[in-house]
Amino acid sequence: MEKNKKTIDPRKITQVGTRRKTLPILTSLLLIATSGCVINPDAPQSEINPPDSPDQTQQEPQPENEIIATSITTATSLGENLEIHINSLERLENDLLRLRISVTNNSDEPFDLGTGLAQGTERHTAGNISLIDEENQQRYMSYKQSDGGCFCNSLEGPISGGSTESLWVIFPSPPEGVESLTVTTPLTPPFLDLPISRATESIENKNLEEPEVLDLTSISDSLGEDQTGRTENSEEVSIILSSDVLFDTNKSDLNDEAQEILEQVAREIDDADSSVVSIDGHADNTGNETINLPLSRERASSVESTLREMITREGIDFNVEGHGSADPIADNQTKEGRERNRRVSVTFEK
Repeated sequence: MEKNKKTIDPRKITQVGTRRKTLPILTSLLLIATSGCVINPDAPQSEINPPDSPDQTQQEPQPENEIIATSITTATSLGENLEIHINSLERLENDLLRLRISVTNNSDEPFDLGTGLAQGTERHTAGNISLIDEENQQRYMSYKQSDGGCFCNSLEGPISGGSTESLWVIFPSPPEGVESLTVTTPLTPPFLDLPISRATESIENKNLEEPEVLDLTSISDSLGEDQTGRTENSEEVSIILSSDVLFDTNKSDLNDEAQEILEQVAREIDDADSSVVSIDGHADNTGNETINLPLSRERASSVESTLREMITREGIDFNVEGHGSADPIADNQTKEGRERNRRVSVTFEK
Protein backbone atom coordinates (compact mmCIF):
# COMPACT_ATOMS: atom_id res chain seq x y z
CA MET A 1 0.00 0.00 0.00
CA GLU A 2 1.53 3.30 -0.94
CA LYS A 3 0.53 6.71 0.40
CA ASN A 4 -0.07 9.57 -1.96
CA LYS A 5 -1.67 12.88 -0.92
CA LYS A 6 -0.90 14.63 -4.19
CA THR A 7 -3.76 16.78 -5.44
CA ILE A 8 -5.12 15.62 -8.78
CA ASP A 9 -4.58 18.17 -11.56
CA PRO A 10 -7.79 19.57 -13.12
CA ARG A 11 -8.82 17.78 -16.27
CA LYS A 12 -9.49 19.54 -19.56
CA ILE A 13 -12.60 19.09 -21.61
CA THR A 14 -13.83 20.60 -24.90
CA GLN A 15 -17.40 20.32 -26.14
CA VAL A 16 -18.64 21.21 -29.61
CA GLY A 17 -22.10 22.70 -30.19
CA THR A 18 -23.48 22.04 -26.69
CA ARG A 19 -24.75 24.06 -23.71
CA ARG A 20 -22.55 23.94 -20.62
CA LYS A 21 -24.09 23.26 -17.23
CA THR A 22 -22.75 22.30 -13.84
CA LEU A 23 -23.47 18.71 -12.86
CA PRO A 24 -21.78 16.82 -10.01
CA ILE A 25 -21.08 13.09 -10.72
CA LEU A 26 -21.28 10.07 -8.34
CA THR A 27 -18.88 7.21 -7.72
CA SER A 28 -21.14 4.45 -6.41
CA LEU A 29 -24.52 3.35 -7.72
CA LEU A 30 -27.78 1.84 -6.56
CA LEU A 31 -29.36 -0.04 -9.48
CA ILE A 32 -33.08 -0.26 -10.29
CA ALA A 33 -34.07 -3.01 -12.76
CA THR A 34 -36.93 -3.03 -15.28
CA SER A 35 -36.82 -4.91 -18.69
CA GLY A 36 -34.42 -6.50 -21.15
CA CYS A 37 -32.72 -7.73 -24.94
CA VAL A 38 -29.06 -9.44 -27.28
CA ILE A 39 -26.79 -9.37 -30.17
CA ASN A 40 -23.36 -10.68 -30.94
CA PRO A 41 -21.07 -7.70 -30.17
CA ASP A 42 -18.42 -9.18 -32.45
CA ALA A 43 -20.71 -9.19 -35.49
CA PRO A 44 -20.01 -6.65 -38.25
CA GLN A 45 -21.72 -3.33 -37.74
CA SER A 46 -23.75 -3.74 -40.95
CA GLU A 47 -25.27 -6.99 -39.64
CA ILE A 48 -26.04 -5.58 -36.21
CA ASN A 49 -27.69 -2.40 -37.50
CA PRO A 50 -29.75 -3.01 -40.65
CA PRO A 51 -31.38 0.12 -42.08
CA ASP A 52 -34.93 0.83 -41.02
CA SER A 53 -37.52 3.46 -41.94
CA PRO A 54 -35.90 6.80 -42.98
CA ASP A 55 -39.00 8.71 -41.87
CA GLN A 56 -38.13 8.92 -38.16
CA THR A 57 -36.44 12.19 -37.26
CA GLN A 58 -35.42 13.97 -34.08
CA GLN A 59 -32.06 15.32 -35.10
CA GLU A 60 -30.13 14.14 -38.12
CA PRO A 61 -27.91 11.13 -37.27
CA GLN A 62 -24.31 12.07 -36.70
CA PRO A 63 -21.73 10.74 -39.16
CA GLU A 64 -19.68 8.03 -37.48
CA ASN A 65 -16.45 10.07 -37.68
CA GLU A 66 -18.00 13.37 -36.48
CA ILE A 67 -16.88 14.57 -33.04
CA ILE A 68 -19.35 16.42 -30.81
CA ALA A 69 -17.18 16.47 -27.65
CA THR A 70 -13.58 15.68 -26.71
CA SER A 71 -11.70 15.22 -23.44
CA ILE A 72 -8.14 14.35 -22.53
CA THR A 73 -7.48 11.96 -19.65
CA THR A 74 -5.36 12.23 -16.52
CA ALA A 75 -6.51 8.90 -15.04
CA THR A 76 -4.27 6.94 -17.42
CA SER A 77 -0.54 6.57 -17.89
CA LEU A 78 -0.73 8.56 -21.17
CA GLY A 79 -2.46 11.56 -19.57
CA GLU A 80 -2.95 14.29 -22.20
CA ASN A 81 -1.76 11.96 -24.95
CA LEU A 82 -4.98 9.94 -24.71
CA GLU A 83 -8.17 11.59 -25.99
CA ILE A 84 -11.73 10.32 -25.76
CA HIS A 85 -14.18 11.67 -28.34
CA ILE A 86 -17.96 11.45 -28.28
CA ASN A 87 -19.19 10.84 -31.84
CA SER A 88 -22.93 10.47 -31.28
CA LEU A 89 -25.84 9.61 -28.99
CA GLU A 90 -28.47 7.97 -31.20
CA ARG A 91 -31.98 6.73 -30.49
CA LEU A 92 -32.52 3.35 -32.16
CA GLU A 93 -35.61 1.17 -32.41
CA ASN A 94 -37.06 -0.83 -29.49
CA ASP A 95 -36.28 1.82 -26.87
CA LEU A 96 -32.53 1.54 -27.31
CA LEU A 97 -29.88 4.27 -27.42
CA ARG A 98 -26.40 3.84 -28.91
CA LEU A 99 -23.35 5.80 -27.78
CA ARG A 100 -20.48 5.96 -30.27
CA ILE A 101 -17.06 7.03 -29.02
CA SER A 102 -13.53 7.02 -30.39
CA VAL A 103 -10.22 6.85 -28.53
CA THR A 104 -7.10 8.53 -29.92
CA ASN A 105 -3.58 7.61 -28.82
CA ASN A 106 -1.40 10.65 -29.51
CA SER A 107 1.75 9.03 -28.14
CA ASP A 108 4.39 7.09 -30.06
CA GLU A 109 3.78 3.86 -28.14
CA PRO A 110 0.81 1.44 -28.22
CA PHE A 111 -1.69 1.87 -25.37
CA ASP A 112 -3.72 -0.97 -23.86
CA LEU A 113 -7.12 0.41 -22.86
CA GLY A 114 -7.66 -2.73 -20.80
CA THR A 115 -10.44 -2.31 -18.22
CA GLY A 116 -10.23 1.50 -18.27
CA LEU A 117 -13.72 1.95 -19.75
CA ALA A 118 -15.05 -1.57 -19.18
CA GLN A 119 -17.22 -3.25 -16.58
CA GLY A 120 -15.80 -5.85 -14.20
CA THR A 121 -13.14 -8.03 -15.78
CA GLU A 122 -14.10 -7.17 -19.37
CA ARG A 123 -11.36 -5.61 -21.47
CA HIS A 124 -11.28 -3.24 -24.44
CA THR A 125 -14.97 -2.23 -24.19
CA ALA A 126 -16.85 0.90 -23.11
CA GLY A 127 -19.35 -0.91 -20.88
CA ASN A 128 -18.58 1.14 -17.76
CA ILE A 129 -19.65 4.45 -19.31
CA SER A 130 -22.98 5.76 -18.00
CA LEU A 131 -25.49 8.44 -19.05
CA ILE A 132 -27.08 11.12 -16.85
CA ASP A 133 -30.58 12.40 -17.57
CA GLU A 134 -30.60 15.64 -15.57
CA GLU A 135 -34.19 16.47 -16.45
CA ASN A 136 -35.55 13.28 -14.84
CA GLN A 137 -32.65 12.84 -12.37
CA GLN A 138 -31.75 9.37 -13.59
CA ARG A 139 -28.55 7.57 -14.48
CA TYR A 140 -28.52 4.89 -17.20
CA MET A 141 -26.05 2.01 -17.10
CA SER A 142 -25.17 0.13 -20.28
CA TYR A 143 -27.16 -2.97 -21.17
CA LYS A 144 -25.71 -6.37 -20.30
CA GLN A 145 -26.24 -9.50 -22.34
CA SER A 146 -27.56 -12.71 -20.81
CA ASP A 147 -24.00 -14.00 -20.38
CA GLY A 148 -23.09 -10.93 -18.29
CA GLY A 149 -21.08 -9.19 -21.00
CA CYS A 150 -21.90 -5.68 -22.13
CA PHE A 151 -24.10 -4.98 -25.17
CA CYS A 152 -21.21 -3.41 -27.09
CA ASN A 153 -18.27 -3.99 -29.37
CA SER A 154 -14.67 -4.38 -28.26
CA LEU A 155 -11.19 -3.52 -29.51
CA GLU A 156 -8.98 -6.33 -30.74
CA GLY A 157 -6.03 -5.18 -28.65
CA PRO A 158 -3.86 -2.15 -27.82
CA ILE A 159 -4.35 1.15 -29.65
CA SER A 160 -1.31 1.86 -31.81
CA GLY A 161 0.57 5.12 -31.38
CA GLY A 162 -0.93 7.92 -33.46
CA SER A 163 -4.13 5.99 -34.23
CA THR A 164 -7.82 6.17 -33.32
CA GLU A 165 -10.15 3.27 -32.51
CA SER A 166 -13.96 3.30 -32.33
CA LEU A 167 -16.30 1.80 -29.74
CA TRP A 168 -20.07 1.66 -29.31
CA VAL A 169 -22.30 0.63 -26.43
CA ILE A 170 -26.08 0.28 -26.03
CA PHE A 171 -28.22 1.85 -23.27
CA PRO A 172 -31.91 2.02 -22.42
CA SER A 173 -33.41 4.97 -24.26
CA PRO A 174 -34.58 7.93 -22.14
CA PRO A 175 -38.14 9.32 -22.49
CA GLU A 176 -38.94 10.93 -25.85
CA GLY A 177 -38.93 14.46 -24.40
CA VAL A 178 -35.28 14.20 -23.35
CA GLU A 179 -33.12 15.94 -25.96
CA SER A 180 -29.67 15.76 -24.33
CA LEU A 181 -27.70 13.66 -21.84
CA THR A 182 -24.43 13.92 -19.92
CA VAL A 183 -21.89 11.15 -20.57
CA THR A 184 -19.70 10.01 -17.66
CA THR A 185 -16.60 7.85 -18.07
CA PRO A 186 -14.07 6.45 -15.56
CA LEU A 187 -11.20 8.23 -17.33
CA THR A 188 -12.44 11.77 -18.02
CA PRO A 189 -14.54 14.58 -16.60
CA PRO A 190 -18.23 14.37 -17.58
CA PHE A 191 -19.26 15.38 -21.09
CA LEU A 192 -22.10 17.78 -20.34
CA ASP A 193 -25.40 18.19 -22.15
CA LEU A 194 -24.77 16.28 -25.40
CA PRO A 195 -27.55 16.27 -28.03
CA ILE A 196 -29.48 13.10 -28.88
CA SER A 197 -29.99 12.32 -32.57
CA ARG A 198 -32.14 9.61 -34.15
CA ALA A 199 -30.66 6.87 -36.31
CA THR A 200 -32.71 5.11 -38.99
CA GLU A 201 -31.49 1.71 -37.78
CA SER A 202 -32.71 -1.11 -35.55
CA ILE A 203 -31.02 -3.74 -33.41
CA GLU A 204 -32.22 -7.22 -32.49
CA ASN A 205 -33.82 -6.86 -29.08
CA LYS A 206 -33.97 -10.08 -27.04
CA ASN A 207 -32.30 -11.98 -24.21
CA LEU A 208 -30.76 -8.94 -22.55
CA GLU A 209 -30.66 -8.52 -18.81
CA GLU A 210 -33.07 -5.96 -17.39
CA PRO A 211 -31.89 -2.35 -17.73
CA GLU A 212 -30.18 -0.69 -14.79
CA VAL A 213 -31.44 2.80 -14.05
CA LEU A 214 -30.53 4.85 -10.97
CA ASP A 215 -32.67 7.60 -9.47
CA LEU A 216 -30.39 10.49 -8.55
CA THR A 217 -30.60 13.14 -5.89
CA SER A 218 -26.96 14.20 -5.67
CA ILE A 219 -23.76 13.17 -7.36
CA SER A 220 -20.08 13.35 -6.45
CA ASP A 221 -17.14 11.76 -8.22
CA SER A 222 -14.12 13.30 -6.54
CA LEU A 223 -12.67 13.76 -3.10
CA GLY A 224 -13.02 17.16 -1.50
CA GLU A 225 -10.39 19.18 0.31
CA ASP A 226 -10.79 16.94 3.38
CA GLN A 227 -10.42 13.90 1.11
CA THR A 228 -14.04 12.80 1.54
CA GLY A 229 -16.67 12.23 -1.10
CA ARG A 230 -20.19 10.89 -1.16
CA THR A 231 -22.80 9.11 -3.26
CA GLU A 232 -26.41 9.69 -2.46
CA ASN A 233 -29.97 9.00 -3.59
CA SER A 234 -33.36 9.59 -2.02
CA GLU A 235 -32.97 6.70 0.43
CA GLU A 236 -29.30 6.13 1.20
CA VAL A 237 -25.97 7.93 1.51
CA SER A 238 -22.45 6.51 1.28
CA ILE A 239 -19.56 8.63 2.57
CA ILE A 240 -16.15 7.81 1.06
CA LEU A 241 -13.12 8.42 3.28
CA SER A 242 -9.56 8.39 1.96
CA SER A 243 -7.38 5.84 3.75
CA ASP A 244 -4.39 8.06 3.08
CA VAL A 245 -5.92 10.71 5.33
CA LEU A 246 -7.23 8.37 8.05
CA PHE A 247 -4.22 6.08 8.38
CA ASP A 248 -0.46 6.05 8.06
CA THR A 249 1.01 3.82 5.35
CA ASN A 250 0.25 0.10 5.96
CA LYS A 251 -1.28 0.94 9.36
CA SER A 252 -4.80 0.36 10.66
CA ASP A 253 -4.73 2.73 13.65
CA LEU A 254 -6.52 6.03 12.98
CA ASN A 255 -4.25 9.07 13.01
CA ASP A 256 -4.99 12.45 14.59
CA GLU A 257 -6.31 13.86 11.32
CA ALA A 258 -9.12 11.29 11.26
CA GLN A 259 -10.82 12.50 14.43
CA GLU A 260 -12.44 15.63 13.02
CA ILE A 261 -13.54 13.89 9.82
CA LEU A 262 -15.22 11.02 11.69
CA GLU A 263 -16.93 13.46 14.04
CA GLN A 264 -18.68 14.96 11.00
CA VAL A 265 -19.71 11.49 9.83
CA ALA A 266 -21.02 10.62 13.30
CA ARG A 267 -23.14 13.76 13.40
CA GLU A 268 -24.68 12.86 10.04
CA ILE A 269 -25.49 9.34 11.26
CA ASP A 270 -27.06 10.81 14.41
CA ASP A 271 -29.31 12.95 12.23
CA ALA A 272 -30.37 10.00 10.04
CA ASP A 273 -33.05 7.36 10.70
CA SER A 274 -30.97 4.31 9.78
CA SER A 275 -30.57 1.49 12.29
CA VAL A 276 -27.77 -0.18 10.28
CA VAL A 277 -24.43 1.33 9.26
CA SER A 278 -22.21 -0.56 6.80
CA ILE A 279 -18.47 0.12 6.86
CA ASP A 280 -16.36 -1.26 4.01
CA GLY A 281 -12.59 -1.13 3.70
CA HIS A 282 -10.88 -1.11 0.29
CA ALA A 283 -7.28 -1.23 -0.94
CA ASP A 284 -5.44 -0.57 -4.17
CA ASN A 285 -3.78 -3.43 -6.04
CA THR A 286 -0.29 -2.80 -4.64
CA GLY A 287 1.04 -5.93 -2.93
CA ASN A 288 -1.16 -9.02 -2.69
CA GLU A 289 -4.48 -9.97 -1.11
CA THR A 290 -2.89 -11.77 1.82
CA ILE A 291 -1.95 -8.26 2.99
CA ASN A 292 -4.70 -6.16 1.43
CA LEU A 293 -7.69 -8.16 2.66
CA PRO A 294 -6.86 -8.15 6.39
CA LEU A 295 -5.59 -4.55 6.25
CA SER A 296 -8.79 -3.31 4.62
CA ARG A 297 -10.84 -5.19 7.21
CA GLU A 298 -8.78 -3.83 10.12
CA ARG A 299 -9.13 -0.27 8.83
CA ALA A 300 -12.90 -0.66 8.52
CA SER A 301 -12.98 -2.01 12.09
CA SER A 302 -11.01 1.00 13.35
CA VAL A 303 -13.52 3.37 11.75
CA GLU A 304 -16.40 1.36 13.23
CA SER A 305 -14.94 1.44 16.76
CA THR A 306 -14.45 5.21 16.67
CA LEU A 307 -17.86 5.94 15.18
CA ARG A 308 -19.53 3.69 17.75
CA GLU A 309 -18.07 5.89 20.51
CA MET A 310 -18.97 9.15 18.76
CA ILE A 311 -22.57 8.37 17.77
CA THR A 312 -25.04 9.39 20.46
CA ARG A 313 -28.12 7.73 19.00
CA GLU A 314 -28.94 4.24 20.30
CA GLY A 315 -30.08 1.12 18.45
CA ILE A 316 -27.51 1.15 15.63
CA ASP A 317 -25.95 -2.06 14.32
CA PHE A 318 -22.69 -2.06 12.33
CA ASN A 319 -21.76 -4.31 9.41
CA VAL A 320 -17.98 -4.32 8.82
CA GLU A 321 -16.22 -5.86 5.81
CA GLY A 322 -12.84 -5.69 4.12
CA HIS A 323 -12.68 -6.16 0.37
CA GLY A 324 -8.97 -5.82 -0.37
CA SER A 325 -8.43 -4.63 -3.96
CA ALA A 326 -11.51 -6.40 -5.35
CA ASP A 327 -13.72 -3.33 -5.87
CA PRO A 328 -11.73 -0.46 -7.44
CA ILE A 329 -13.45 2.82 -8.35
CA ALA A 330 -10.49 4.18 -10.34
CA ASP A 331 -7.60 3.04 -12.53
CA ASN A 332 -4.96 1.23 -10.44
CA GLN A 333 -2.37 1.96 -13.16
CA THR A 334 -2.02 5.57 -11.94
CA LYS A 335 -1.05 7.07 -8.58
CA GLU A 336 -4.21 9.15 -8.51
CA GLY A 337 -6.34 6.09 -9.22
CA ARG A 338 -4.66 4.04 -6.50
CA GLU A 339 -5.20 6.91 -4.05
CA ARG A 340 -8.93 6.90 -4.77
CA ASN A 341 -9.10 3.11 -4.39
CA ARG A 342 -7.56 3.22 -0.90
CA ARG A 343 -10.71 4.11 1.01
CA VAL A 344 -13.24 3.30 3.70
CA SER A 345 -16.92 3.85 2.89
CA VAL A 346 -19.65 4.43 5.48
CA THR A 347 -23.16 3.71 4.17
CA PHE A 348 -26.52 4.21 5.89
CA GLU A 349 -30.15 5.07 5.17
CA LYS A 350 -31.22 8.67 5.52
